[in-house]
Amino acid sequence: MTNEQTSRPWNESERLAALRSYRVLDTPPEPEFDDLAQLATRVCQAPVALISLIENDRQWFKAEVGFGLRETPLDRSICVSTIRGAGLTVIPDLTQDARFAADPLVAGRPHLRFYAGAVLETPYGVPLGTLCVLDYVARDLTDDQAFALKALTRQVMSQLERRRVILEQGEALEVSRRIEQRQALLVRELHHRVKNTLATVQGLVGATGRSTGSFDEFYRSFSNRIMSLAKTHNLLTEDYWQTAPLREIALNELKPFAESRVPRFMLIGPRVELSADLAVPVGMALHELTTNAVRYGALSVPTGYVQVRWRMSEAEGARRLHLDWREFGGPPVSKPQHQGFGSMLLERVLPMQCNAEVEVHYDSAGLRFRMDAPLVERRLVPDY
Repeated sequence: MTNEQTSRPWNESERLAALRSYRVLDTPPEPEFDDLAQLATRVCQAPVALISLIENDRQWFKAEVGFGLRETPLDRSICVSTIRGAGLTVIPDLTQDARFAADPLVAGRPHLRFYAGAVLETPYGVPLGTLCVLDYVARDLTDDQAFALKALTRQVMSQLERRRVILEQGEALEVSRRIEQRQALLVRELHHRVKNTLATVQGLVGATGRSTGSFDEFYRSFSNRIMSLAKTHNLLTEDYWQTAPLREIALNELKPFAESRVPRFMLIGPRVELSADLAVPVGMALHELTTNAVRYGALSVPTGYVQVRWRMSEAEGARRLHLDWREFGGPPVSKPQHQGFGSMLLERVLPMQCNAEVEVHYDSAGLRFRMDAPLVERRLVPDY
């Protein structure tokens, strides 16, 4: 046996990672590799040629001539010994080599005798497999044949590198296309959201002006509503103006009462992400309910508290949100004489904007608000 170079150390896990990075295992035959295997048989005047890639439990052939198999177990592999060295390995008579004499392909059919293989090596010196030729008679390679086999091996690696570059370029183009598509959708959603926000602000100005009796009261109410709207929008921008978690929306309004020694509110329900068109009106509704509770309801006295409970239901493939706001321990409640902005929002705006069913009960024990609204499931802008 001859081997041109001494063995080089390499880590098997790194070698397997390098092999799989080419994404060539178990791919269909390709003319570029088949032609190189055919050239190897002609140049070396051998009946069998293999482009063999060594995996952890098998050798798989990207191209084969005269062998009739696409893979064999490693216990029938001569190439697995070859890649432990480097350069070209020539075994003139396999029956005279103790490592291979008992190999089923040597001792039995097809009675292989001669082997010559050159290592397929990455640019970083990691062996992937071999380009090898085999014969049924003991023999050797001429100098010209040895030179040609090594040259063909370099061409196999060039084809593997070229193939990987083409795959990576195609993937990069696809990623770029998806990013451009995503940016276009994001711009559309941003335009839609800005228009809706401006319309909401315009509505807030008019509704707040009609429900307040002085400029100071108008300024205070309008500023608080804008701040509430901004908090909901901050949550939405974290998900590209698309969804916001219901729990966080509620916490934005009730957070001032979180540090009280006596619990002032409870939030009970699963994690729910609300679409932008639902999150904004729900956030405004929770702001109005909180403001009313602070002025007249359960949060206006030290012993009062609020319970916000929600759940999900599904029917005919569509999900719905059921939200329940209840106040306890506050002063007696009665229905207001005049409808303010908060009442209008709860009873008229939510049904119109969200297709919601709402109920407002002015129970003497405490205000109760219920809402049942469909969820918008489709995301306009996909995740990264």
